[in-house]
Formats: sequence, structure tokens, C-alpha cells
Amino acid sequence: MASQRARLQWQLDWKSALTIILILPILVSLGCWQLRRADEKQALLADFEERRLLPAVNVAVLDSYPNYRPAYAEGQFDAEQYWLLDNRIFHGRFGYEIMAVFTLSDGQKLLVNRGWIEGDASRRTLPRVSIPEGVVRVSGELYRSDEKNFSLGSEVQTAWPRRQQWLDIDTARQEFQNMLPVSLRLDESSTGALHTERLVVNVTPAKHTGYAVQWFAMAFALGIIFIFFNTNLAELLKRRKDEENNEL
Repeated sequence: MASQRARLQWQLDWKSALTIILILPILVSLGCWQLRRADEKQALLADFEERRLLPAVNVAVLDSYPNYRPAYAEGQFDAEQYWLLDNRIFHGRFGYEIMAVFTLSDGQKLLVNRGWIEGDASRRTLPRVSIPEGVVRVSGELYRSDEKNFSLGSEVQTAWPRRQQWLDIDTARQEFQNMLPVSLRLDESSTGALHTERLVVNVTPAKHTGYAVQWFAMAFALGIIFIFFNTNLAELLKRRKDEENNEL
């Protein structure tokens, strides 16, 4: 009888069973998703490091526009047509990201990301943006975001410069028919560059792996709680500890 009481016994509770059936797969899937994101970010960083070592090429002669490909362009900034991408925080300061229209020597248009400029936190005035004059050469890296930016909508603007939250290249190309399907993000040494400190990825692969470990740890903890709640394991452990104390 004593040996039977010392055996692990299940007393299944349907509420806890339903809970673990519903939650455990979610926790595990979130952990796996974070591991996949870590692999994607690692591949992105490797791709970035490989391309940034390539020699810069004239954007006007390219047939394809891979992200982070070093490139340069020769032409002229439009003195009036540019966007101020709103609410860009740089080292804790409020400002804008400047997207300018750049006319290449062959007449094509190119979106040029000049970087960040500080703005009026009260939002009453727009910053004064200096525009390089004449024909210049700008250099940086190609970039086109594949993410779909969420917006609650805004009033359609026609006057320049335009202040808005996001700028979609395809939307800009509808207005500028001969605009290239990519932007050039200027490096800090380029003509026309403002503050150009940028991150390749917002979340590092190591952080994604850390998040995955947290999700898996939560799944493991949930499994342990389920076992203790539905078995006499806690009683067995307490009994063993008492027996060991009695022997002492």
C-alpha cells in the first residue's frame, strides 16, 4: 500500500488541460517565430556586409536595385520639391527625415534620403532645409523598404515642401513618371547629407534569440505547472524530503 502511494499518480483537471492545449502551442510557435526572425536578421546583416564592400556604381546605369548597394548619382536637387517625414526621433530629439527629389543628368528622377534634421517640437514651424545648388554628385546606398507602412490617413497635399508620416515610392512615382523605383540613402560624407546615422536592423539577431528563449522558458514553466497541478508530484517530493530529514 505504501509503495502504491509512493507512485506518481495523475489526477487530470480538464480546465488546466484545456489551458495548456490552447496556450502551449502559442508559446512554442512564438519562440520558433523569433528564431526565424533571428535567422532573417542574420542573413540581412550578412547581405549588408557583403554589398557594402562593392564599389559604388552610377545609379543611372543599373538594371536592378538591390538594397544596400553602394551607388552614386550626378544631377541637381530640386530646390522646392522635398518631403519632411514626420516624427523622427534622433538621440531623443524631435525632427524630420528629408526625402528630396533629385534630377539625374539624363532627366530621370531619384528619391534621395538626405538624413535627419532637427525640428520644432511644438510643430508650429518647419525647419529651414539648405539645398545644394547646381550640378552635384551624391553618394550612398540604395534602399527600398518592403514593409507596408500603416497610416490612419492624411489630407492630400499639393504644396511643397510636404510634411507627412510616410512616403511610398510607388505613390511618388505616380506623380513623377520618370522616377526610379528606389531611393538613395546618402552617407555622411556625401554632398547634401544631413545627420545620416542609421541602423541596418532595429532588433539584433541576439535579441530575437533572447526573446525566443523567454517564450520557450514560459512554455516549459507552463508544462511544469501543469504537471504539479495534475499529479501528486509535489506530495511525493515533500515526502521524500521529510524522509531524508528523518534519516538525519
